[in-house]
Parts: sequence; C-alpha cells; structure tokens
Amino acid sequence: MLFDHALTRIAAIHQQHAIKCFLASRALKKRFDWTSEEWAQIDSLICLQEPEFNGVILTSNVIPFDTKTQRRHWILARGIYPHAYFTLQQWFQSAETTEIFDYYLAQCLENNQYLGHNITILFAFKESWELVESEKQRLRFIERFCEFVTSTFYGNNVTDYPVEPSFVADDIPDKYQILKDCLSSPGFWGHHLISLSWVLKKQHELSGDEFNQLIANIQLQCHWRYEDEADRPNIDTRFVGTASSDVLEASCRKLLLNSVNNLHQITLSESIVFLFYQQWIQEEQKARLIDVLAHFSKS
Repeated sequence: MLFDHALTRIAAIHQQHAIKCFLASRALKKRFDWTSEEWAQIDSLICLQEPEFNGVILTSNVIPFDTKTQRRHWILARGIYPHAYFTLQQWFQSAETTEIFDYYLAQCLENNQYLGHNITILFAFKESWELVESEKQRLRFIERFCEFVTSTFYGNNVTDYPVEPSFVADDIPDKYQILKDCLSSPGFWGHHLISLSWVLKKQHELSGDEFNQLIANIQLQCHWRYEDEADRPNIDTRFVGTASSDVLEASCRKLLLNSVNNLHQITLSESIVFLFYQQWIQEEQKARLIDVLAHFSKS
C-alpha cells in the first residue's frame, strides 16, 4: 500500500488505522523477504475494514472563511463539521506541528483510553507526517488527523473499567514487569502489546515522566476487569523449542497470510516482531510472543 492510499482510508468503527497499518507493513517489509503478491494480500486486510474516500474537502492553503483561534478547541471538541477541518488546517498553517502533536500527547498522559488508540495512532500520525511530500498529501493528512482528534480526544472516547482488587501499581513503572503483564493479558487483538511497542519505539522522544506515565497506563489496562471475552483472550498455546527468528517469521506468515480477520493482524505482527528483537527480552518471553501469534492465527 502506498502512503497516498493510506491517506484516503477513513475510519469505519472509530479511529482510522490505515496509516498505522501502513507504517507497520513498511517495517515488516524491511524484516521479511516475501513476494510482492504476499505483501499485496497483507495490505488488502486494510481495505476490508476501512473504506476508501477519494472526495476532496480541503483544496488549498486558502481557507474560505475566518476561523477564530479562540474557538479552535470548542469546534474540535464538539466535532462541528465541516468547520473542524478548516479550524485544524488553520492551526497547521500557524503553528509548528510539534505544538499540535504535543497538545494531544498531553491529553494521552491525562487520560488512559481503552485499547490505547489515542497514543498509538497519535504516534503513527506524528511519524507519518515526516513522509508528507506534496500539498495534496498534506491536506489529506490534515483531514484524517482532524477526524482522529475529534473522535478520540476532548473526553469523547471515555471507556473505563474497574481494576482488579489485587493490583498494586509500582511507584516507578518497570518496563520488564509491564511486558510480563502484557504477555499475561495481551488484550483485544494484543492491543496491550501493540501499545507497549509503540511507546518503547518513541521513548527517545519522551521525557522520563511521560514515558513512565504511558507505560503505567498500559499496565493498568492489563489489570482492568473486562466484561467482553475478546478483551481477555485465553492464550492456551505453549511453544516448545527455541524461539528463533525463523520461528518468528513462520508464525507471522501464518497470521498474516493464512487467515483474513482484520487489520490488527498487521499491527500485532509488527509489534511482536519489534518486541522480539529487543535486547533485554528473555527467551521465555520470546516464546510467549510466539504463543500470542499462534493464538490469533486461530481467531
């Protein structure tokens, strides 16, 4: 899938995943030497869930009416469309993009959202901004980002669950323990692992306090008491043997090419590959990552 194609995909359920999937697929292509036909099959998973929208909303740097800066977040918070598109366009014109991304990062730190889409998709948008080359891409990016922030932030996506009574958070979050918790409770389609991988990837861009807060949020989600069985998958497979890179590749191939479920097959595979190659991960944890791939290959 080309970046241009990812920018034309719109959310079908809540938040757009195509850009995050595009980045995940690109990372997997650097790791695995598979055929172009196989990659096309994998990219088609995105098309299953997110429709293509080729309509043009923003057409140029000329905004057709006066947008009031003081009303910016009022409009975005209430999803007042189409005004919201032009409000965000004006913000991108008048401010550094770091200011915009940091504004929503602050909201991620304050609010722990179910599945972690607020932080992972925000990171995906921030990373993909570096890929924007043309004015057309820039305008499509702003449209998709606008749809993301209005559906995700400003208190518009609050889902809370009670915490397991036995859970006691550490004073200083420990990524080693949090990985163990994510492997014990990977969440819906492994979203706890997906979130952890994204925060680890972006650790160099975060302050120590920001990093600790984000991984603490992930750990807390591992100990939420979920009602839906899909949020608490029972990983009953047990890999026996050496969890080698060949085993990892074969397991990813099975998940990505032997079933057609949803686009999370892409993001989960890439996240597990990222975690698998962390120098500090233990052999039994590598084996458990293989177990997670095997479990969702059966879903």
